[in-house]
Amino acid sequence: MTPQLFTHPLAFLRHTFGSKPLTAEQYLRLVAARHAALGYGVMATRREKQSRWESGTATPELPARLAIADLHGIPAEAVHTLPWPDWLLLALDNRTVIDLPWTQAGMLHALADTARGGPMDRRAFLIATGATLTGAADHFLASLGHPTPTATTGRLNVTPATVDHLEQRLNHLRHLDDTLGGGSLRTLATEELKLATSLLDNARYTSTVGTRLHSAVAEGARLCGWLSFDSGHHAAAQRYFLTALRAAAAADDRATGANTLAFMAIQTYSTGNPADAVDLVEVAQNALGQKGTPRVKAMLHARIARAYAKTGQRKECARALNDALDAHAQGPHDDDPAWSYWLSTGELENLAGSCALDLGDPTRALHHFDAALGAAYDQDGYHRDHALYLTRAAEAHLAQGDIEHACASASQAVTLLGGVASARSSSTLRGFRDKLAPHRDAPPARDFLASLAS
Repeated sequence: MTPQLFTHPLAFLRHTFGSKPLTAEQYLRLVAARHAALGYGVMATRREKQSRWESGTATPELPARLAIADLHGIPAEAVHTLPWPDWLLLALDNRTVIDLPWTQAGMLHALADTARGGPMDRRAFLIATGATLTGAADHFLASLGHPTPTATTGRLNVTPATVDHLEQRLNHLRHLDDTLGGGSLRTLATEELKLATSLLDNARYTSTVGTRLHSAVAEGARLCGWLSFDSGHHAAAQRYFLTALRAAAAADDRATGANTLAFMAIQTYSTGNPADAVDLVEVAQNALGQKGTPRVKAMLHARIARAYAKTGQRKECARALNDALDAHAQGPHDDDPAWSYWLSTGELENLAGSCALDLGDPTRALHHFDAALGAAYDQDGYHRDHALYLTRAAEAHLAQGDIEHACASASQAVTLLGGVASARSSSTLRGFRDKLAPHRDAPPARDFLASLAS
């Protein structure tokens, strides 16, 4: 049977929205209900309206476009920024990485689709927010306890040593990211993930090796998500993160899944709704339970503290930071995951400083940033993140009216960022530049801004 072809994305969404195709009137009634729920009042539901939209002879009014976006889980900011009907394509990506079943076949489908990417550059937008985002996290939690890897019969044999090499390559990529940034490594990490995925799908291995291979794929997808986020490709980052959750669930790998949710939270409180970030880390903590090492638990406490700071919850933030410090004080364990190496005393102090800055306490923020330097954070080789924290320290100095020290700290950040491809760090630096602009007549600010411009 020849598949039905659609000349407009709205027609495709209408035909695939439910268990069977919706008529124009049925679809318009759904849009009208969202239209009213969003406070835009009554919307007409004549069939001709839908026909004109899908034929391209008419464009919906802005309230109707916002109602359509809400119906399909598309962020409102995409409606305001992308032209009609381009932003509808965001819903097509959502269907692949979110709506696929949480099975082995669904995971492999998600991996293949994520590797292909989408038909347009959606780097500025999240493809899942709110209940759609936290619902995916809940699916991961519900899938734990049911690992899927079994012995396979492919032609190429994957041994434990093969997985050792894959894990070592991931470890090298993580450490390279500390100094080079996501923009330099994103393509390389994507190819590494494709290699691991091809072995997962086509090779021969035992169920034990299969479990490790699934975990490696999960961490590879998580790393691709992080590198995509760091380089400003937010939709791609979410696709990788959501796919990583599927692979972690297949391996029943609670720690890797929890780590993925923590990195999803960073993206969410940075570019989306911080309250969603709190929910993501809470799911991560529930998934980990008592099975994680103290370092992993400390990481989750620190991450939810950052989310609390973004939402203005001072007491909750302070409690989570104390919990992070207490857990970290228990020291390293032999079974700490390789990806947890970055959590140090200096990192915790920097995270606490960032929390204080978000909560409007620059004095306390500087206390923590200085403590991080006292813990030799500047000697640990994390060039990109050190530059990020130096910029935040510059913001704290500026909030105190100390322009000279603000510019000195930002200048150090600029030096560290030379050759580092990180949109996240560059964006933070641009934010400081904008805050400094009103003080451009002060000699330190004038010199710094001139140096930055050159």
